[in-house]
Amino acid sequence: MLSSSVRRGSDVSGFVAGLFIGAMATAFGFLLLGSLLRAPFPILWLRIFVAAAAVVLLLQEIGVLKFPIPQNARLVPQFVTRIPFWGSVQFGMEMGTGMRTYSPTALPHVMAIAVMFLASWPEALLAGAGFALGRTVMLLTFVTARSKMSADTAFYFTLPRLRPLFVLLIIPMLVPLVLP
Repeated sequence: MLSSSVRRGSDVSGFVAGLFIGAMATAFGFLLLGSLLRAPFPILWLRIFVAAAAVVLLLQEIGVLKFPIPQNARLVPQFVTRIPFWGSVQFGMEMGTGMRTYSPTALPHVMAIAVMFLASWPEALLAGAGFALGRTVMLLTFVTARSKMSADTAFYFTLPRLRPLFVLLIIPMLVPLVLP
């Protein structure tokens, strides 16, 4: 698993650096693409679209709606352990984009849509940093866990119970974007 691949000290820092590089590049990409897509539409339409998409994804997040979230469900590649530091940086960049490995939640998709259609440059960069920070917390939880079993227990059994809390926490981030 990822935790065993990056337990060797410098690999953790490379992975975290990669996470932030990948997340910032992705936020920039979403903002750039969104700038083209949003140009012909009135801001009110964009706000309605983002609010509707957020409601659908948040309902999926708490289990009211059932549909799969797009993800690239691949495991940690072998190069992470064969190329000290730089392998972790590369994998961190891939994970920072949000397009590598499992995505246990729809919340990044909500923010991606909001960034694409409504965010300013500073808001997009904050969203990218927040995504990288969230993935960093996941890694640090595994690295600092006394046992792999306790970390797995936290992610597989405790995390799903926290989903409603995470849904409530994302709402204050969306409201300033959606409401004038």
